[in-house]
Amino acid sequence: MRWEGQKLESDSGDALPGLAKISNLIRSVQTPEFAGVTFHEVAAKSALNRVGPGSAVPFAWTINPYRGCSHACVYCFARPSHQYLDLDAGKDFDSQVIVKVNVAEALRRDLARPTWDREHVALGTNTDPYQRAEGKYRLMPGIISALAESRTPFSILTKGTLMRRDLPLLTEAAQSVDIQLAMSIAIFDDDLQSTMEPGTPTTAARLATVSAAVDAGFDVA
Repeated sequence: MRWEGQKLESDSGDALPGLAKISNLIRSVQTPEFAGVTFHEVAAKSALNRVGPGSAVPFAWTINPYRGCSHACVYCFARPSHQYLDLDAGKDFDSQVIVKVNVAEALRRDLARPTWDREHVALGTNTDPYQRAEGKYRLMPGIISALAESRTPFSILTKGTLMRRDLPLLTEAAQSVDIQLAMSIAIFDDDLQSTMEPGTPTTAARLATVSAAVDAGFDVA
């Protein structure tokens, strides 16, 4: 498979110095389908992130299946988080994407803890869960199923039209748990969007995804 054939070893001359700071690295992968992007697959110990005390956000927990984002929005506030891995906040944030390949299994362990109180969980707070990588890795279906089965309410904020793929699963999950969906649309000018958000779907495609979600019974923000 082409996907397998493009594996980079951590001691390869093409490897980044910062790879040593990526915990539980399994492998680094490049593929022609995602030209210019390297995926660093990791085994996550936990999926849930607790929001720090004093935060103004209306939720206490988040899940980020990816770190870094190929949407490449120039204004993204999450860019500095890549510097913790000795990767830069510019091009590396767009092209060096950390993939928590076992995030659904890690989440199920988190949710099975006796102390878990089924508090609201937010996705899309740091990097987009429906960025292009999701088309390959398909992490969101497992996350959605785990949250729904544990009766944990959750929300998804995205610019990605891949959410449309999961609408049947989300519709089923909404029968047992509260789900909130939101589509981020900041720019309506196509030329400006291609400059400011070069890796995102078009505004028209995002609006079509909103329409599909509304047709499926969701009140999309």
